[in-house]
Amino acid sequence: MQNYLEQLNGAQKDAVVSTEGPSLVIAGAGSGKTRVLTYRIAYLLSKGVAPWHILALTFTNKAAREMKERIGAIVGKDTASRLWMGTFHSIFARILRVEAQHLQFPSSFTIYDTTDSKSLIKGILKEMQIKEKEYKPGTILSRISAAKNDLVLPAAYARATSTA
Repeated sequence: MQNYLEQLNGAQKDAVVSTEGPSLVIAGAGSGKTRVLTYRIAYLLSKGVAPWHILALTFTNKAAREMKERIGAIVGKDTASRLWMGTFHSIFARILRVEAQHLQFPSSFTIYDTTDSKSLIKGILKEMQIKEKEYKPGTILSRISAAKNDLVLPAAYARATSTA
């Protein structure tokens, strides 16, 4: 591990060996963010931190895969495979699947993307014989999203819109 630390500048090394609390690395493209985070995780593992106690979130699957491969090359693939590492979406979907029963959901639930959601809305409009010109699927989806963001439950939304 020491030879990896020698490849870092002072600020990068400080970020790697800082073991108290979470770490947020913000820097420009090509400045070594992935290397710093990779080495920090490897450093934490070398200090005895259990892999399942480390959460590493990225914005892309490519970055998560690359980091896991780099860490695997340093500490071994088995250890790297036990890290909580991935995109925000993949990690939180994993958490929801593990904890789904507490929300009365099956762990095999499906997560819809925008295209899936619009297709569902179009199907409902067709089934209800409502023309898309009257109620645009994109508008309906936006209103559903706004209600969810405001934590408005379906029953409360129905009451509010029936009196409007």
